[in-house]
Amino acid sequence: MNLPRISVSRLARACPGRSALLAVALFGAAGPTAAQPAAFPVKPVRIIVPLAPGGGNDAIARLVAARFPERLGQAGIVDNRPGANGIVGTEIAARAAPDGYTLLVANQTHVILGDLYTRLSFDPVRDFAPVSLAAVSPLAIAVHPSQPYTTLAELVAWMRANPGKLNYGTSGVGSPPHLAGELLAQAAKVQITPIVFKGIGPAITAVLGNEIPMTIPNLLVSTPHAKAGRLRVLAVTSAKRTEASPEIPAVSETFPGYEAAIWFGFLAPRATPAPLVDRLSREIVTVLRMPEVRQQVVGIGAETIASTPAEFAAVMKADAERLGALVRSRGIRAEGQ
Repeated sequence: MNLPRISVSRLARACPGRSALLAVALFGAAGPTAAQPAAFPVKPVRIIVPLAPGGGNDAIARLVAARFPERLGQAGIVDNRPGANGIVGTEIAARAAPDGYTLLVANQTHVILGDLYTRLSFDPVRDFAPVSLAAVSPLAIAVHPSQPYTTLAELVAWMRANPGKLNYGTSGVGSPPHLAGELLAQAAKVQITPIVFKGIGPAITAVLGNEIPMTIPNLLVSTPHAKAGRLRVLAVTSAKRTEASPEIPAVSETFPGYEAAIWFGFLAPRATPAPLVDRLSREIVTVLRMPEVRQQVVGIGAETIASTPAEFAAVMKADAERLGALVRSRGIRAEGQ
């Protein structure tokens, strides 16, 4: 099946009537026929976050979970299961009963786990059913203010004049900051070296201390430091300038087609019955469209992108192909695998 690429930035304009059968065809959302409970839900819904508390996945999970009692009549329980670049929590979700009571909040690293690791006990694509894309957040190319480049064009010129000498901090192999840097290196035809930290917080600290020259954090995280003069933000990685910081240019203004924003979305175990996937999707979309929730999402530096399972499936498929090709072409592998 050949599908047009759907970028996250254009998803909000996608046809709302697209059939959920596309998600079934791509990712097996319906899976084997399973008996659907007479009533759903009759107990709390667990939302697994495969990363530590405090990040974007965790924030989105908690915003949605807080509204489950009024939407579903049952609590949403956020269960943080960090470890091994998200593999620990993702494996737990993949093995959970497909009864609608387990969800996983993932970002785009999820779709390339099979390219990063040679041995996985689950398939990150086939073992999950897309439920809803929830939000998208731009990253910021941020440098220490003592560095000699003040614009993205000057940074690229410096990298070309000093091949292989620029290091940048990431939060892990295959993480969104890492992939954003690799996409920049590919677009600019330069070589840059990722330095892996235990999280984006430590990477920012290293830049603030001028231990490394650059990192690519969430725009919200970098903005306070930029306003205080401790960081210089050269560009945002979204397809266009953001409403929150319209004075900061997008990378795409220098390299057309560049886009490396983080998305966050809800997945269910593969064999979860389609009616339950659709019910959960409708409730999550309703929550995300609440004005107060939208404002809370803006407050964490993101934008709500409520989607159908089919629309989320198309985004996952496009990024699996695009980012998978990037990982393979640049020889990116997770250590020890």
